[in-house]
Amino acid sequence: MTTIVSKNPVTFRAIIPRPLQINSMDAAIRDAAIQAAKDMGKDLDKVIETWKADKPVIMTEAKLVPAGMAPSTKAHSSYTASAWLKDDGSRGYKKFMYLELGTERRFAVMTPGFIPKTRAGQLKSWVGKGKMLVINKNINHGKGLPGIKKREFIKALRERWVKPTMFKARMAAALRKARVVSGHAM
Repeated sequence: MTTIVSKNPVTFRAIIPRPLQINSMDAAIRDAAIQAAKDMGKDLDKVIETWKADKPVIMTEAKLVPAGMAPSTKAHSSYTASAWLKDDGSRGYKKFMYLELGTERRFAVMTPGFIPKTRAGQLKSWVGKGKMLVINKNINHGKGLPGIKKREFIKALRERWVKPTMFKARMAAALRKARVVSGHAM
C-alpha cells in the first residue's frame, strides 16, 4: 500500500538515521586493535619462551593514526596494532637480532650435538640441545665458522597477521560490533 506524503506527483522521503554513537563505535574498534597488538606480542613471545636467560623485551602498541583526533572527526583515521623488540642494547635483544638477521660467520663454539631452539620462519621455540662453550676469535685461522642461519621471525609475524583471518577479520568483527553499539546494525 502506498502512503501519500504530498500532493506533488513525484515525492521522495529521506529517512534520517539515529545519531551515531561515535564513542561507543570507537571503543569497539580500539579494543580490537589493542587485543590484536597483545596477541602479536604473544606470538613473538613464543619464540623466546624456552630461552633460559637473556630474553629481549617485547613491546606492543595500538594507536590512533593520526593521533589526537576528536571523536567526531575520526572518519579519516585508523587504528594500528604492532609488536616489536625494545632496542635497549641488552644481551637478549642482541641475541634475538643475531638470530633474526643471521650472520656470515660465527666464532662461537657449541657443544657436540648442538641443536638450536629456534628454526627459520617459525614463531615457536623448542627445547634444543647443548650450549655455547666459548667464543674463539682464532677459530679456523680467524675465518670463523659458518654463520647463523637467519630465522626471520619478524617476516613470519607479518605473514601470519596479514592473512585475511587475522587482523582484517578482527577489525571486520569490531566494525560489526561498532554498528550494533551505535544502533546501526544491518
